[in-house]
Amino acid sequence: MSANAENTLIQALQDPALYDHPVNEFRVIETHISQVILTGDYAYKIKKPMDFGFLDFSTLERRKHFCEEELRLNRRLAPNLYLEVLPITGTPEKPCLGGSGEAFEYAVRMRQFNQDELFDKRQERGDLPPELLTSLARQVAQFHDSLPSIPDDKPLGTPESVYAAMQENFDQIRPLLDDPALLKQLDNLEEWTRTTFERQRDLIASRRANGLVRECHGDLHLANITVFEDQVTVFDCIEFNEPFRWIDVINDLAFLLMDLESRKEPELANLVLNTYLEYRGDCHCCRCTRPTGRWSEARLPCSPWVTRA
Repeated sequence: MSANAENTLIQALQDPALYDHPVNEFRVIETHISQVILTGDYAYKIKKPMDFGFLDFSTLERRKHFCEEELRLNRRLAPNLYLEVLPITGTPEKPCLGGSGEAFEYAVRMRQFNQDELFDKRQERGDLPPELLTSLARQVAQFHDSLPSIPDDKPLGTPESVYAAMQENFDQIRPLLDDPALLKQLDNLEEWTRTTFERQRDLIASRRANGLVRECHGDLHLANITVFEDQVTVFDCIEFNEPFRWIDVINDLAFLLMDLESRKEPELANLVLNTYLEYRGDCHCCRCTRPTGRWSEARLPCSPWVTRA
């Protein structure tokens, strides 16, 4: 489906007669990789036909596959939020949700939640109490404990793959810069990353050998956490790129800590880390959280900026 056909579809889907539930009002939230149609009680997420290299939704088969992966992965943490994958039949001009004909597109159907409950919104208005972060940290710790370790034959989470993910940032960003000062800053950061990684190489390898590389969330920051049905709920994990989610569990947590610190919330970051460690007892992770974990997890917020540029 072309981008023009997708826009036609999004417009056509804003018709209350197409839905088997009442529609209060339509609102569309667009990101660089998807469009989400809000209807009141339910939301319908449709992936854009894009190929960014690290993400490939370019064919119908791939979009269907990643819709199914999104459902599978997110039901681990948000089973009440993620409901089903729906085929869209008919035509972009006259679509049918869940029809019996041949599908030309797919959507993930979710329960809709109050956008004001997102943790990033709560933090911005000074309404992110410690008890919510404590609950979140315990939930993440329990989630990490429940995950199986990476199979030995899967070549992810090794020191080489961890460094490759970090190096990819520099390779993508450098061609976009022409300011000598910025290029110098990038060179310094690249050198710091290389030397710090070399100091941590053995630790990264040992943590993988000890089973701490698992199929994690991969995008754990405040904008992907909400309160739904009076429960802290983590959603929108990475479905489109295995190396982004098959990571050391502490890298998963590091993204959240980095987000809190960047928002000048160091006390909350420490609360999350301490609560997590109290539950899991993974004290050795503190050796790698600051030097490599948080920088390597910066690749995801960086990637959309690269594609927009």
